[in-house]
Order: sequence, then C-alpha cells, then structure tokens
Amino acid sequence: MKTFKYVLSFAFLGIVSIGYAQLGNNIKEAVHNNKAIKTNKAQLKRDINELKQFKKKVRAFENAFIDHKQYLIKELKIDLLNAMHREINQSELKINQDKRELAQSKSEARNSSLEAKKSRRDIHYHNSTKQRREYFDDVRDRRDDIRDKQDDKRDLLAQIARTNEQKEILNKIKAFNFLAKPKNGKRKLTVNAKLLNNFIKTMEADIKATKQEIKEDKKERREDRKERREDYRG
Repeated sequence: MKTFKYVLSFAFLGIVSIGYAQLGNNIKEAVHNNKAIKTNKAQLKRDINELKQFKKKVRAFENAFIDHKQYLIKELKIDLLNAMHREINQSELKINQDKRELAQSKSEARNSSLEAKKSRRDIHYHNSTKQRREYFDDVRDRRDDIRDKQDDKRDLLAQIARTNEQKEILNKIKAFNFLAKPKNGKRKLTVNAKLLNNFIKTMEADIKATKQEIKEDKKERREDRKERREDYRG
C-alpha cells in the first residue's frame, strides 16, 4: 500500500514539474517576443529616416552630375558609399538577429512537439474531456510554432539575399568612374541612377520586411498569452 502511495506521489510531482516547465517556457517566449518587437520598432524608425536621407543624397548626386560639378560629385559619391557601407553593416547584423530568431523558433517548435506527444500519450491513460482539450490545444500550439519557424527561415533567407544584392551594387558603384569625360555623361547617369535606385529598393524591401516581422511578433505574443492562460487553467 505504501509503495502504491509513493508511486502516486512521484507521478503527481512529475506532472506538476512538467506543468511548471511548460509555463516557464511560455513566459520565456513572451519575454523574447516583447524584446523582438521593441528592437524591430527601433530599427524601423531608424531605417525610415536613413532611407529619406539616402534619397536626398541620390537626388543631389544626380543633379551635380547633370551640372558637371566635379568637386560635388566626388564629395557626394563618398557620402553615398559611406551610407551604403553602413546599410550593409546593419544588414549583416540583421542576419545574425534573424539567425537567433530562427534558433529560438526551432526551440519553441521542439518544445511544443514534445508537449503534444505527451498530451497524446496521456489520453491513453486518462481519456477525459479536459485531457482531450489539452491535447487539441497542444496540437494547435505546435502548428503555430512550426509556422513561426518557417516564417523565420523565410525572413533569414530574404535578408541574406538583400544583403548580397547590396554588396554587389556597392562594388559596381565603387568601380564606376563618374569623373571621366562628360561625353558619355548620359549613359553614366542612366547606369548610376539604376544602381542607386536598385539600392534604394533593397532599403525599402528591408523596411517592408521589418514591418512584417513586427506584425508576426505581435501575433506570436497573442498566441503566447493564450497559451499562458491555458497553462494557468491547467
């Protein structure tokens, strides 16, 4: 009889510890999402301002080229190259940030998969309405976490592609001699405008991606709140 009581006691403690572990994971995920939203909002504000300033420099550069102001062309080219270097450095930091996001979402997907498997096993031993409800909740959480992982992988690959494109454009502009004789000025202005506008497009795409990430993070935060309520309801 005592042995049976000990078994029940250990089983109860195991269930409680697993429950606390899951609750702890959900709280950790919530903290991570709040931090990601704060970081992305700050980056968005900075990127919008930098895009505005970059466009101004591009217009000034093109006007200087049309007016054959060689001293101003050289000065503005240096400014534009510095701005492009800054953008690429920031893009590389975002790649590292996206890698961390992907690692986090992989961990969350693993945890939710384990929780769903545990809930499914529990149904075999205690097939109650409450247990079935917990299982369906865990299956939904696993589906959401897998989707979040796929979104983070897509974001990482897109960020890498944008960064590589920015580097390619930078190298072409660095190699381009804008101070040569003006007889080919029209062609040079066309090439210059295309390259710089393509770089602007990568900056715009980056802003669009950040807005989407904020939207996704807010959705994840709502899902985490729902999961925590379910854990407390237990």
